[in-house]
This record gives sequence, C-alpha cells and structure tokens, in this order.
Amino acid sequence: MSMVQQAIEVSAPVHTVYEQLAAFENYPRFMTGVRQVTSIGADQTHWIMDVDGKRREFDAQIIERSPDERVSWSTMEGPLLAETITLRPMGETKTQVVAQLEADIAFLMPSDRHGQESLNRRLKADLTTFKGLVESGVLGGRPIPHGASSKPMGGRSHSLLPGVDTPSPAAVAARIRNRNTPAPSPGAGWDTGVAGTARMGGRTSGADMWGNGMINEEERG
Repeated sequence: MSMVQQAIEVSAPVHTVYEQLAAFENYPRFMTGVRQVTSIGADQTHWIMDVDGKRREFDAQIIERSPDERVSWSTMEGPLLAETITLRPMGETKTQVVAQLEADIAFLMPSDRHGQESLNRRLKADLTTFKGLVESGVLGGRPIPHGASSKPMGGRSHSLLPGVDTPSPAAVAARIRNRNTPAPSPGAGWDTGVAGTARMGGRTSGADMWGNGMINEEERG
C-alpha cells in the first residue's frame, strides 16, 4: 500500500469548496481516471474508473461528511482506494485543501514502475484541476472576482498544519472492513479484465478497454 498527501489553497470560501467535494458526482471532472460516480444509498457510491486502460467498477462507503471540515471515503471490498480531504478556512475567501490518498499501487497502476511518485503527482494534478474548476466558477457557480489569484501551488508537497486532526485513509478503510457487513455475492469484487466476467455488484460486460487515461505525476518530497 502507498499513501501520499498534497495540499493546495483555493480562492473560494470554505463552504463553496466543501459543497463541491461532498458532491461525489463532481469527481470525474477532476479526479484522474474516474469516469462516473453515482449514489446507491445515503452513504454509498458506485464508481467506474479507467485503470491502466481497463474499466473497473467498485462500491465505496462515505465515512465522513462534516460540513465545511472533512470528506472521507473508501472502497468497501477488493483493492484499497481511500481518501480523506480536510478543509481549513484561510480567511473569508480562501480555503486550504489537504488530501490524503491511499491506494494499492500494484492494482491501480500495474504498468507503472514509479508507483509512489506517480501517485503523488497524480494527487497534486487532481487538486490543481479542482482548484481551477472552483475558481473559474465551473464548480460552485460563482466565478472568483477579477484579480483574485488562481496560481497553482509549487512543486513541493505540503504537510498537514499542526492542530488539524485528520484520520488516515488506512484508518478510514479499517472502519469499513471491521463493520459487520453481509458477505459479498458470488463474483463480487473488482473487474478481472476478462471479457464477460463479473465486476463489483455482479455487472458483466463484453468490452473492457477504454484506452489509457492514466496520468503520472511527480514524486512527493
């Protein structure tokens, strides 16, 4: 397993930023490889991703949605993919976004020989894209006033500020896996990549290849 962390400052009020991160249907617009996220219950979502050129489907549990503070989620079964995003207001019109992403690198990027650094660059690129969407008004519906900064962060990674209590994605995943949940139905789990085999939730498909939509990013310090 690999865990990476990145932070960025968004020129928007904390509530505007939180609303966009708490709406998981927005994630395909800024999260690398995510094609679709749909709600399947109050605290569960179904994801479709392009993983190394292959379609993958899985269900995720929403662990926390604390208004204007934190959003946290994790896969329910199969290879681990978990994220915790913490928000910190920086005055009335700016918000620091701190994201921790943990993933099974061997599964998520099987052909990448630099998984840890690629995952780190990928997270940074996702945050930069999110920042641009919010500041331009594409997400949130309120463009930033003329003259407001929209410059992405520099290349170095950032740590959580003292006093910000953020559970790690591993802790988030452990909460899910320790719960008493019904046993998965036969065939449930991640797509194996073989045409006609069952994916998470029992879906089948005769076509698996979407083309390589993965993005590699730089190593965190």
